[in-house]
Parts: sequence; structure tokens; C-alpha cells
Amino acid sequence: MLTRSLTITALLLGAAALPGTGALAATTITYGTWDETRQATDRQLIAAFQKAYPDITVKYTLVPWDVYWQKLAAMTAGGRTFDALWMNLDNFPFYQSQGALSPLNMGEGAARMPAKLAAPYRVGGQLYGAPLGPQAVTFYVNRALFRERGVPIPTSAWSWNDVVTAARKLTFTKNGRSVYGINAGDLQTDLEYGMSLYYSQGGTGIIKGAGGRFTPNLDAPFTKTAAQTLALIYKDKVAPPPTVTGRQGYQLFLAGQMGIYVEGSWSVGTWKQEPALDWAFAPFPSMNGTPPRPVYSAHALVIPSASTQKQSAQTFVTWMTTSPQAQGIVAAAGLLPPQAEVYRAAYLGALKNRNAQTVLAQLPRSVIINDDVRHINNLPEVLNVLNQQLNLAWTNNTTLEQAVAAAEKSMAGLLRQSRVIGR
Repeated sequence: MLTRSLTITALLLGAAALPGTGALAATTITYGTWDETRQATDRQLIAAFQKAYPDITVKYTLVPWDVYWQKLAAMTAGGRTFDALWMNLDNFPFYQSQGALSPLNMGEGAARMPAKLAAPYRVGGQLYGAPLGPQAVTFYVNRALFRERGVPIPTSAWSWNDVVTAARKLTFTKNGRSVYGINAGDLQTDLEYGMSLYYSQGGTGIIKGAGGRFTPNLDAPFTKTAAQTLALIYKDKVAPPPTVTGRQGYQLFLAGQMGIYVEGSWSVGTWKQEPALDWAFAPFPSMNGTPPRPVYSAHALVIPSASTQKQSAQTFVTWMTTSPQAQGIVAAAGLLPPQAEVYRAAYLGALKNRNAQTVLAQLPRSVIINDDVRHINNLPEVLNVLNQQLNLAWTNNTTLEQAVAAAEKSMAGLLRQSRVIGR
């Protein structure tokens, strides 16, 4: 889930209001998601839902992240989409502003939705997305490698210097294979993992807004964070080259060839598939002596305007995101449900001896990435040009200073054309 979402050009106008939440008899709804790490949990949730609502059949469709948004754009343009689907905050403003999403009626479940997670999906006093839970950026460690290399396993506060020191000791060759200290290629500063380090460095946001006008804010914390993570690749040489990212990165961690891996809390399902992997969460490190402020993603379930089964879809969305049964299933799988603190015991019970309490501890200080500028209509385009320029620095095709300067210029041009989507 690291790549920047593509610019969406297909539009569907005219959102329809939802009817009541009572399910229709003998209906079939389609449910679309990109999250392969949650596939087993989603199937368990669907089975439980269909026991509670036997007249609603749910057809589950997993679409890989790399093609999810293109498929959704094409389906939306064609006037026929999934009845309920996953949405992220990069793309939500576009789809909502074009009338492609229906407002939700969560009924009594509304009181169980965390306000911070739901707020970005409210526009004009109406809710368009039901939050699935905080998808927290976390630090994982391979405890076997830490012990083998004589590195203390972090269970309480540690600093960025501690991370670098550990990564150096964890970088070596074993049985002819390279073992890396950390996955720095995934830490590009404009993406959610790198942004977690940026906010923890004291960053306040990469775009500034005042009076309806916006400008880039690639400030000192941004450039310092970028320099520190780039150093892991090119100076300290404790990370694989930037071409080894995403799926390849976590395959290295699964294979025992990486000591520290920065990923999302959703990866638990993947690690469980490799019983030989001795993994645990580590606390998010401090970047400058102050408590860290990592990112979490606030994904949500939405109902497209083109859905032909809105009543049944609403029943499904409400149950998936607010019912105690659903939240219990998610927590028991070692994933964070919307009401993470309420289901603390089930979550920690599913992750015994994994130091999972550090994840819960970081949530109160966590940041929803770019939350303060979600109402900019062309935000995906602005973030795309930043990503393109920083990619040149990460692949060693330009200097960081040149990449930042070029990104600021391109971002400024787009931001001059930005308009505010009403909330």
C-alpha cells in the first residue's frame, strides 16, 4: 500500500440518497477491497455477517492495490461498481466531490464510531465513509537476528540513533545471502512510512493553507528526515537499494534477511503465515528527543452512488464497522478494530509476547496523514508530482536538494489552481 494513488479522471455525477437501513429480502451485494493481508479475516467477517443476515449474500472481491484504483475508476465511469468498497483518504475527496458516493446512515452504530477516524469522511454535515479502524505504521523486529548479532531488543523508548546503530550491526552476510538492517527504500518521505518519521521530527504538514490559498511546505523537518533515510541506503549501506521495496521488502523480512521492518499494523496476518519468523513490534522511535507522532491510515467502507443494493450494502457497512461481533473478530485476528482501546484485551491476547502494547501506546499521538489538506480538490495530483521528484533522489538520479526544489515548483503551480471542496 505504499505507492501514491493514481489521478482519477473518470467521473460519475449525481449521488443518490440512501434509503433506510433495513435489508431487502434475498439480495446479493458485491464487496471490493485491496487488502490481501486481511483476506482470511474478511472471509471470517462475511461468514459471521451472513449468519446474522441470512437474506444478504456477500460476494467478496480482492483487487490488488496496483490496479484497484484504475479498476474502480473504470467501473465508476461505466455506472456499475461494487455495492460496498474500501476507500482511502487520498481518493475520497475526488469521488465524493463528483457525487460518486452515497451518504451513509449508520443508525445507532454512529455512536460507536471514533470521531477522529470518521471526521475526514464528513462533508456538509453528512457521513460518506465508515472507518475500518486505524491502520498504524509500526516498527517490526526480527528477534532471532537481534539476539544473533548481540543487539538489545527494543521494548521501551528508543531513538533514531539507536535504530541506525542497530541497523549497522544487523547488516551482514549469512550463508552467502545479504541480511539488511532496515527497509529504508520504503521510507521515502512523502509516503506514509516516511511521513511518520517526518511528523515525529516536528513536521507540521507538507502543504500550508491560509484563506483558501495553498503553498508547499517542504520545510527543514522534511529535508532532514529525507536526508536521514537516504543515508541508510547510500551512506550507512544498511538497507537494500530502493528497487527492493514493497512486496520484496517484506519477503526479505519473512525470509529472515532483514532485522528491522517499517510496515503497517495490518501485516500481522502475513507474519502469522511464517511460523519460523520470530517477530515482535518495537516502539516507534523518537526522532528528536520528543515523543514520536507516527501516521495511521483511516481507511473506510463506502457505498457508491451506482450501487443497486444500497439498503443491503448499508446493513453490511454498519455491521462491519460498528458491531461488537465484527470488532471482536478483527481484534482476535491481531488487527486494530475501529474501537481499538475497547477491544484492547482481545487484541493483546491475539498477539501474546509480541510487544503489541507499543502499538496501542502510540495511537493517541498518531497523525492521519495530510488530514489538514484533505479538502483540496487536486490533492492526488499535488502529491503525485512530489512523489515523482523524490523518486529521482531515492534512485540516486538527482540530489535531494534538486528534487525538493523541483517538487516545490511543481506543487506550487498545481496549488495555485486548487479549490476547496466544501465540508
